[in-house]
Amino acid sequence: MREPQHHQQEEHSEELFKDGSDICQQLMDRYAKSSAPHHRHLLATAAAMRSILASESLPLTPPAYFAATIDASVSNSQALDPTAVAALLSFLSIVLPLVPPQEISATKASEAVGLLVGLVGKERESNGVLCVATVRAVVKCLGVLLGFCDLKDWDSLKLGFQTLLDFSVDRRPKVRRCAQDCLDKAFKSFKCSAVVKAASKLVLSMLKNHMPLAVKLCSLRVVDGTKDDPLSKPEHLEILYMLSVVKISVPSLSAKVSSKVISEMLKLLNSEFSVLTRHVLQVIEVFFKTSRAELIALETEKIVDLLISYLSLGDKNPVDTDMSAATLLKRAMDILHEGESSLWIKNLPLVCGSLAGLLTSEASTASLASSILKELLSHLVDYKTLLTDKDKPSDDESQESMEASSIKSVCLILENALGGYSGIPDEHILGVISVLFLNLGEVSYVFMKNIVLKLADLMNLANGGTSNTDHLQNCIGSAVIAMGPERILTLLPISLRADDFTCLNVWLIPILKDYVIVASLGYYIEHLVPLAKSFEWASRKAKKLGISQDLQAHARDLWGLLPSFCCHPTDTYQNVGALAERLIKFLKEDSFMHKIIAVALQVLVYQNKNVLSPKRDSGDPNSSEVKDPVSQFRNVPTYSKKTATRNIKALTSCSTDLLQALTDLFVDSLPEKRSYLKDAIGCLASITDSSVTKKILMSLFERFQFVDGEGEFEKLGSHNQALIEKNLSSTEKDVKRCLIMELASSFVEGAKEDLIDLIYKFITRTFQATNESGHREAYYTLSRILEEHAWFSSSRFVELIDLLLGLKSPVDIASLRSRFASIHVLMVHTLKMSLEEENTKGFLILNEIIITLKEGKEEVRKVAYDVLLKISASLKNSSAISDEPHHKLISMIMGYLSGSSPHIKSGAVSALSVLVYKDVDIYLSMPDLVPSLLSLLHTKAAEVIKAVLGFVKVLVSCLQAKDLHRILSDVIYEVLPWSSVSRHHFRSKVTVIVEIMIRKCGSAVVESVTPEKYKGFLKTVFENRHSKTTKESGADDTEMMLADSSSKASGSMPEKRKREAMGSIPKENDFVEQSKRKREKKNNAGTPSSNDRHSSYGSGGHGLRSVQSAKHSLNAKSMKGQSEGRWKKSKSDHNKVMTNREKKKMEQTNTRKKDEAIHTASASKLGKHKVGSKQQKINK
Repeated sequence: MREPQHHQQEEHSEELFKDGSDICQQLMDRYAKSSAPHHRHLLATAAAMRSILASESLPLTPPAYFAATIDASVSNSQALDPTAVAALLSFLSIVLPLVPPQEISATKASEAVGLLVGLVGKERESNGVLCVATVRAVVKCLGVLLGFCDLKDWDSLKLGFQTLLDFSVDRRPKVRRCAQDCLDKAFKSFKCSAVVKAASKLVLSMLKNHMPLAVKLCSLRVVDGTKDDPLSKPEHLEILYMLSVVKISVPSLSAKVSSKVISEMLKLLNSEFSVLTRHVLQVIEVFFKTSRAELIALETEKIVDLLISYLSLGDKNPVDTDMSAATLLKRAMDILHEGESSLWIKNLPLVCGSLAGLLTSEASTASLASSILKELLSHLVDYKTLLTDKDKPSDDESQESMEASSIKSVCLILENALGGYSGIPDEHILGVISVLFLNLGEVSYVFMKNIVLKLADLMNLANGGTSNTDHLQNCIGSAVIAMGPERILTLLPISLRADDFTCLNVWLIPILKDYVIVASLGYYIEHLVPLAKSFEWASRKAKKLGISQDLQAHARDLWGLLPSFCCHPTDTYQNVGALAERLIKFLKEDSFMHKIIAVALQVLVYQNKNVLSPKRDSGDPNSSEVKDPVSQFRNVPTYSKKTATRNIKALTSCSTDLLQALTDLFVDSLPEKRSYLKDAIGCLASITDSSVTKKILMSLFERFQFVDGEGEFEKLGSHNQALIEKNLSSTEKDVKRCLIMELASSFVEGAKEDLIDLIYKFITRTFQATNESGHREAYYTLSRILEEHAWFSSSRFVELIDLLLGLKSPVDIASLRSRFASIHVLMVHTLKMSLEEENTKGFLILNEIIITLKEGKEEVRKVAYDVLLKISASLKNSSAISDEPHHKLISMIMGYLSGSSPHIKSGAVSALSVLVYKDVDIYLSMPDLVPSLLSLLHTKAAEVIKAVLGFVKVLVSCLQAKDLHRILSDVIYEVLPWSSVSRHHFRSKVTVIVEIMIRKCGSAVVESVTPEKYKGFLKTVFENRHSKTTKESGADDTEMMLADSSSKASGSMPEKRKREAMGSIPKENDFVEQSKRKREKKNNAGTPSSNDRHSSYGSGGHGLRSVQSAKHSLNAKSMKGQSEGRWKKSKSDHNKVMTNREKKKMEQTNTRKKDEAIHTASASKLGKHKVGSKQQKINK
C-alpha cells in the first residue's frame, strides 16, 4: 500500500517526561496501574537500573541511568531474551533525550552506537523478529547518540549514519518515519565539509543502487490515468521510500553530490506520467528551493526541456502534475533569467508554447498558467531595448536577432492560441496578451499587428451580441496604451461609408476614451475633428430616424474623446493655441461640448501643474472623469519640469480668452451646469494673471450693479443703493449676488493680494446685505481664502474673528461646515501664536465649537467633531517644531471642567473624548487629564457623569494594557460607585468599562484593586461576561465609542467605531428631562454618597488620594513647569474674553447657550488665581 505523504504525528509518551526528577519514579507514577506486559517489563527494567545506581551510590540522573543501561546491555547481551532487550531499549529511548548536551563523551557515544547496531544486527542474523516499537527505539537512540559523537570525525559517525540510512527505507511506517526524521536532524548537525561530503556520498550510493529498478518503474504506465498504482512488490515501494530520503537529504548534500543527484533524477522524468513522476517533481522542487542558482544552472536547461516535454501532452497527464511541472518550469526560467539571460530568451518561445496549451484547461490550471506567463512576459521589458529597426519581422530569419526571433515566436504562439477559441476568448489568454502589449510598448506595433487584427475581428463578431466583451475590450485597451491611438487607428480606422452610412470600427471609440494616455492634440484636431463633423453631416443626410440618431451619437462620442487626448499629449505647447480657438467657439454655443471642454481643460492644466507643484494631492478635481482601468499594468507617464513649464506657458497665453468665455457661460448657465464649469474656471484662474481675473470679476460687479461708477461697493441704505434696488428686486439681487460669490470662490487659488481684498470686501458686503440663505457661498469663499492664503488669516486675524462671531451660527449644514473650515484655520493660527489678543480670541472660537457639540441634531454635532479633529491633526502635524500648541488646545478645553455649568462641562468632556479616541497619546502627554476628569464623577449632574463614563470607556478601550495598569486602581475606585445606579444606564456603562479592563489586564489584576464592597458586582461581571448583550449601553464591548452621552451615532466616518464615537453627544431634550427630575427630587437617592466612596477603600485606598490630590492641584495649587504656564495663561485669557466683550458691548445674535458657555467658562479655576463669586456676563 502506498505510504501517505503527510504522516499523522504519533504521540510519544516519553516526550512528556521531565529531566529534573527521577525517571524511574515518573514511570512508576504513570504506569503502576497498567496491566500491559510491555509496561510491566519497562517498570521492572527501570527499577533494576535504579537499584544498580542506588547500590553504587550514584545520582538518579539521566546520564547515570544511561550508563547503567548500556553496561547492563553489554554484560548481559548473551543472556537477555528478546523481551528483556526490548524493555532495555525502550527505557534507553526514554532516558537518552533527557541527557543534557556534552554529558556523554564522544567515545562513549560511539561505543553505544556500536552496541545498538550490534544488537539489531544479531537479531537480524538469527532471523529473530524484533517488534516495531523495539526497532523504533533503537533508531531513536541512534539519532540522539549521533549528536553526542565527534561531528568532525566521520569514522565515529559512519556506522550510525549508515544504519539510519538503511532504516529510512524500512517497510514498517513508524520505523521508517523515525529513521528519516533522525537522518534529517543528523544531516543538519553536520558542519564539517568532510563529514558532509562523506554522508552525501552514502546517499548518492544508495540512490545509484536503486536506479536500475527505478528506471524500470518509470517505464510502467498508470492504467486509465489513476494516481500512483498500488505497487504490489515490496522492492517497488522501496524506490518510493528512497526518493523520500533523497528529498529530505537534498538541502544538506554537498554541491558536487547535488549535481549528480539531480542528474540521476532527470533520468526518471519522462514526457509521460509514471508512478514516480510526482516524487521526482517533489525532489526537483526541493532542489530549486534550497540550492544556489549557480550550482544547478548547468542542469536547469535540461530540466526546462524535460518539463516542456511533459507539459506538451496536456490532458494526458494528471492535472496536479501539470500544475507542479508548470510551477517548476517558472522557477527554472527565473534561474536562467538571473544567470543565463541568453538561455532565457532562447527557451522563452518553447516555454510559452507549453504553457499556452494549459490556458484551455480547467479554471485552476488555466489561471496558474496565465499568471506564470504574465510573470515571464514581464521580463521582456528588459529585452525590448535591444531591438533595432532591422529586427522587424521578415522572411529572412537570418537577419533577425535572437531577441526579435523569440518575441516573434511568442506572438505567433499567442496568435494561434486565440484561433483555438470558438467564441470570445476568456480572461486567461486575453490577460497574457495584455501583459505582452504593455511590456513591449511601441515595439508591439512591429510584432503584434496580426493579434490586433484578430482581436478586432472578435469584437466585430461579438458586436451587438450578448457575449461579455469586457476582457476583450481591456485587451484592446492595452494595445491602445502600448501602440498609441494613432497607430491603432491606422490598423483599425474608424470610417463611414457615404453611400449607405455604414460605420466601421465605431466600437473602438469607448475603448479609446478609457485607454488613451499619451496622444497628440494635433492628431485630434486634424483627424478626429473632421471625422466627427463627417458623422454629423451624415446624420443630417440620413433619412431614417434610427440611423440619424446613431450617427449623431457616434459624432458626439468622437467629440467626447477630447479629455482622453488631453491626457499627457506630446505636443501641448505646439497645438494648444489652435485647440483653444476651437474650444472658445464651442463655449459660445449651446453645445453638449461644455462639460467635455471643462474636463479637458482641467486635465491639461493640472497634469502640468502637478509636475511643477508636487505638493498638490491629486491636482485634478475631476480626475474621476478620465478612467484608468489598466492602472495595475503600467505607470502613467509624467512630463519633465522643462516640458511642463513650456506647456503651462502656452496654456497661460490662451487662458484669458478661455476664462472669459467660461465665465460668461457660467453666469448664464443653469445651476446643474455650474459645478463643472466652476472647476474649469478655477483651474484656468490658477494660471491666469491675477489682474486679468480681477478685471473679469469687476466687470461682473458692474454688470450686476454691485459697485458704483467709481468701482466702490455701495453702502447699505444709501441713495444710490435705493436706485439700484428699483432696477432689481431684492430676491433677484440676492440670487445674482450668490451667483457671483460662487464664481469668486473659483478665482481664489491664483489670486494676488489686491484680488483677495476685493473678494473679501464682497464677502463682508454679502453677509450684510443678505439673509442666512445667501451666506452659504460667502462662507465657502471665505474658507477658500483662508485655506489657500495663509498670509490673509495672520494679517486680518482680529477682523476675521469679529466678523465670524458677529454672525449668527448658520442652520444650513453646508454653511456651517464652511464656517467651521474658516474657524479651523483661525484656531490653528491662534494656538500657534503667543500674543494675548490671539489667545483671547481663541477662547471665543472654542466656545462656539463646544456649544455646537451639545446641539440636538446629529449632523450639526458631526461638523463640530470634524473641525475639532482637524484642528488637533493640524497641530500634531506641526509638532515637529513644538508640542506646545497642541497641549495648549487640551488645556483650554480642560478649562471648562471647573466652574462651568453641567451642560458645558459635558461638552468639554465630549471634546476630550473625541481627541483621546483619535490620539490616545494625549493621556501620556497631559498627566493631569485623567485625574481632572475622574474628579467630575463626584458631582451629581447626570449629563456630566454620562460624559465622563463615556470618556473612561474610550480611554480604557484605546490604551495598551501596560498603560492601563498605571491608572487601573484610580479608574476602578472612581467608576465602581456608579455600578449601583441603574438610572441613565450608569450600571451598564460601568459594566462595559470593567469588562474591557478585565479583557486587557486580566481578571486577577482587576479583582486585586477592587474594594471589598464591590466584589459582588465584579463577580456578577465575571459570570455574565460571555453572555451579556450590549443593548443597554448602546454599543458592543469591542467598539471604541466616544462619550456615551447619546444613543445616536454619526455615519460619516469610515469605521463603525468612529461612527459611534462621533455621535456621542446627548440631545438637548434629554438634559431638560433630567433637570426636571432632579428638581422634583430634593435628595438624589441614586447618587453614591461621599461616605460610600471613602469607606469603600478604607485606609488602603491610594486611588482616592491620587484623584483627590490631582483635583486639589487643579483647583487650588499652582501647576508645575509648562503646565502651570498654560493653565494660568488660559485663565487670564479666558477672563479677558468677558472684560473685552463687556466693554465693547457688541450686539450679537448668539443664542443663550453661547452666553452661558462663556459665562460659565469664565469661572474656571486655573492655577492659584480664584475667580470671584460674582461671575461676569457677556451682553448679546
